[in-house]
Amino acid sequence: MSIRSIVDAYDQLDSLDLRILRIIEIGHRKFELVPLEVIVDWSKRGEGLVDKSLRKLNALGMVIRYRGNYTGYRLTFTSYDALALHTLAKRGIVEGLSPTPIGVGKESDVYAGNAVGDGKIVLKFHRLGRTSFRQIRRFRAWIGNRRHITWLYESRLSAHTEYKALVLAYNANISVPKPITVNRHTVVMSYVDGIQLSEVGELEDPESVYWDIIDDVKRLFKDVGIVHNDLSEFNIIISLNDGKPYIIDWPQWLPRNAPGALGSLRRDLTNITNFFSRKFNIDFDINEVFNYVVGGVEVKEESLEEALEELLGNEGVNELMGNEGEEEFEDS
Repeated sequence: MSIRSIVDAYDQLDSLDLRILRIIEIGHRKFELVPLEVIVDWSKRGEGLVDKSLRKLNALGMVIRYRGNYTGYRLTFTSYDALALHTLAKRGIVEGLSPTPIGVGKESDVYAGNAVGDGKIVLKFHRLGRTSFRQIRRFRAWIGNRRHITWLYESRLSAHTEYKALVLAYNANISVPKPITVNRHTVVMSYVDGIQLSEVGELEDPESVYWDIIDDVKRLFKDVGIVHNDLSEFNIIISLNDGKPYIIDWPQWLPRNAPGALGSLRRDLTNITNFFSRKFNIDFDINEVFNYVVGGVEVKEESLEEALEELLGNEGVNELMGNEGEEEFEDS
């Protein structure tokens, strides 16, 4: 469903509809399909009113109803988008979106937006599905049995994971879009007016741009303690204003001490080095570049959970996982 259709559906919701969606969202922490009686009980409304709202939400594509041993409901990405946009608008962060995405991938849709007041922003809606096995396996490795996991929660976790990496990188003066906020499965960041590195025709000084990227990767590894883990010419934006390279698309990042992090770092460096060699005819020794990046850094391989807790602290990991009161929400 297009963002325009989602906004049109959202405009038809009243305060009870929004409350019902929020109740189902909370219920997903315990149920894949939230029982009708739970929705009625938590809503503090009569069953007739709740049923009428659920029928409306079902017709709008915001909930799916299942009937088996019991009648249960689950949210869709349409309703999750609506809940996120509702909160972001109420917080005074966004007041408009482009009608068409500026980027579509297997696991996200990206839209340009207008910030309240002035300025252009980007909203990235994470949409993990049944093809996102690599990411899901990674999350399950450290979530374990600590909470019920739905596809919507996977997307929420992916968004919050990316936002955390952006915050860590931005605070270390790495060239990334400025992180603004995150809500549910949606990351809001500054807009970079630029072109994807893979689409660049010529660069004034390609070797300088290459080393700008490599130096950012080195500082990420040494000072921040993370590896991008998906770096290539397809997730670097060259600014049209000053030619500066910005690293984007962070949901796959790894702590430096996580299993396989060094191998991921070498792959990132190899991808970038091979692109510059192929595109701009510049010869680099990947082993020398790798040693330059990791030189002097002690790596002690740990489990992913241990590496995350060492990097973020227990509170930071719990923040990524979410808690009962994490999502600010208003009914009207």
